Amino acid sequence: MGPSIAALIVISVLLTAVIVMFRATQIGATLMANATRANAERVADVANTSFEISSVSTTTDWYEQAETTPPGYGCKPIVSGIERTGEVTAVDPYQCYWFDANDGESATIKVTRIFQGELFNRGTSNGISLDLFDPSSGPTSGNAASGLYFFDSYAPVHEKNFLLNKGSGKYRFKIWSYGGSATDHGAYYVLVTKGNNPPLVSVDCVESFQITNNGSKSFSNLAGMDVIASIGTTTMTRLTETLSAIPGLNEWSVSLPATTTVDGIVINNDVYEKGILNTGELLELRVKLAGYMSESGTVTVVLPNGVSSTKTFDLLCNN
Repeated sequence: MGPSIAALIVISVLLTAVIVMFRATQIGATLMANATRANAERVADVANTSFEISSVSTTTDWYEQAETTPPGYGCKPIVSGIERTGEVTAVDPYQCYWFDANDGESATIKVTRIFQGELFNRGTSNGISLDLFDPSSGPTSGNAASGLYFFDSYAPVHEKNFLLNKGSGKYRFKIWSYGGSATDHGAYYVLVTKGNNPPLVSVDCVESFQITNNGSKSFSNLAGMDVIASIGTTTMTRLTETLSAIPGLNEWSVSLPATTTVDGIVINNDVYEKGILNTGELLELRVKLAGYMSESGTVTVVLPNGVSSTKTFDLLCNN
C-alpha cells in the first residue's frame, strides 16, 4: 500500500469520525430539546392544573331508623350533643332512644318540656317520666326491669348525670307517662351528653365528593388517577377504581354527570366537550372503605399528572 492510499484511508476514517460525532451531537441536541420541551410541557401542565375537593353530605339513614325489638318501642339512636324532639301521645305512649357506652362512662340526660307550666311528676295527668335501662335489660312497659334508673319530679326541665356501670353496650331510655293517661302528654326536647367527649355538631355523613376543575387544563382521560383514604393517623389505603356506579369495599368510582347539585342548586355540568372535564366542571367521587367504624379521616385524589388535593371528613356514609 502506497503512502497516498494510506493517507486517503486515514482521511476517510477521520471524516467518518467527524460525521459520527456530528450526528451524535445532533441526536443529543434533539434528545435534549425533546426532554426540555417535555419538561416545559409538564411544568405548564402542572401549573395549569388546579382542583378542589368538596363533600356532599346527607342525613345518616341510621339516625331515623328505629329498632324492631322490643316490639312497640322503636328505639331510635341519639347522638351525644345533638338534641332530639319527641312527643308522648295516647297512640304513641313510649318514646325510646339508645346510645352506645363503655362500662364506667357517665352520661347526662336533659329533658325539657317544650311548653312552660307542664311538669314531669308522675301524679299529673299529662306528666312524663324518663327511665334508663342498661344493656342487659329492655324498655319494658313497666318500670320493674332489672338495672333501671328513673327520675321524675315537679319541674319543666330535668337534668341528671348517670354513671353507666352496668356493662358496655347499648343503653336505652324511654320517655313515657307512668300514669298511662289516655290523653296526649306533650312534646319535649331531649339531650344526651356522654362523658367528656366533645359533642358532634351534626348527624350528617359524607355521601360523595365533588372534584371541581379550577384550572385551565382539561382532562379527557383520567387513567392513572389515584384515590387514597386515611383513617385516623395510622391507616392509609390506596383504593381500587371500579366502573360500577356503586363502589365495593376499598373501591372508588367517579362520574362526570350532565347535571349536579351545588349548595342545593341544580346546575348544568358536562356542557362543553361531552365526557371531558373542562374548567369549571366537576366529577362526582364515591368511596367505600372496608372495616370502617365511623372514624374521621381524609380522602386524597392524585390526578394522572401528579397534582393532588386532600379533603377531610368527619363521618362517611360508606354506602
